[in-house]
Amino acid sequence: MQQYEELCDKIRAFNRFYTVKMDFLSTDYLGANYTIAETRVLFEIKNRKNCKQSEIAKDLHIDKSYLSRIMRRFKLNGLVQAAKLCGDKRAEIISLTELGNTKTEELINLTNLQINSFIGKLEKKECKMLADAVDTIIAILGKENVYNNKNIR
Repeated sequence: MQQYEELCDKIRAFNRFYTVKMDFLSTDYLGANYTIAETRVLFEIKNRKNCKQSEIAKDLHIDKSYLSRIMRRFKLNGLVQAAKLCGDKRAEIISLTELGNTKTEELINLTNLQINSFIGKLEKKECKMLADAVDTIIAILGKENVYNNKNIR
């Protein structure tokens, strides 16, 4: 039990450190007039090319009404377009417009610059250690049973 409590404390400490370090709590992430959630939604649409809004809500664990407000803003700003799905009048296929693709690329570049400003001064050995640590976190927490096992305390 104590090992889980200590690990939980360490993970929470890391989350507090990382969210501040990466400026995730800012209302205009990277000075780009988008929140981190909006930035992530744009990134997901770009990576998926054409997708349903419900898929994004499910995969990112975003409230559907919150995502609808984000999508409405994106549509008004000309970042995304929606087309009705044949056979289902309720479902829409979402994709980035040319402007949306450009803005998303800018956000990706800003994120890369931000990360590079943190890691650019690291020695090769430190980069390897950091990459290994990230891989380890993803490998351990990315296991399906971690998310589905309700018995983990």
